[in-house]
Amino acid sequence: MRRFSRFQLILIVAIVALLAVDVFLAIGYFQAVNKRADLENDIADKENAIAAMEVLYNIDALTRQLAEAERKLAEEAPFPKEIDPLELMDHIINAMQEARIDSYTYKPSGGRTERIGESTYTGVTYAITTGEQLSRLIKLLNLIEELPYDTLKTSDITLSSAGETWDLKFNVVILIQ
Repeated sequence: MRRFSRFQLILIVAIVALLAVDVFLAIGYFQAVNKRADLENDIADKENAIAAMEVLYNIDALTRQLAEAERKLAEEAPFPKEIDPLELMDHIINAMQEARIDSYTYKPSGGRTERIGESTYTGVTYAITTGEQLSRLIKLLNLIEELPYDTLKTSDITLSSAGETWDLKFNVVILIQ
């Protein structure tokens, strides 16, 4: 068997070391290339998402859609043309009975105009005053809010204590066309 000279051994070790360094550098290079490709793909995905969001959340387009929806609401509004006062009174009497309230005053107090979008509606107002235990008054307010009028709201609610009895004043407003 042949023995290598010292110089040959140094060359062999240097070649193996250079090969190891080359392999290490090649692995690092290919990892960097893959990472760069992944980042470029991520950037492209984010740019596509931003472009899609710009289309989806285009403020001008949304403003135009809102104006169209308001126009359709005005044309096909669920607002009643008029309120039957006897029917409303019947609903309120039933709510009072269900809340177990015996004494109350109920009076129409005129109308007021309200704007929704570009349309103007009339708010028919009824003032209600009563006094009772607080739990019954809260039940009454809940029952009033559940009346079968889509455009009903309660307003100007005033609640004051007089011992165990509470006084409640509020308005029922129903918007009509």
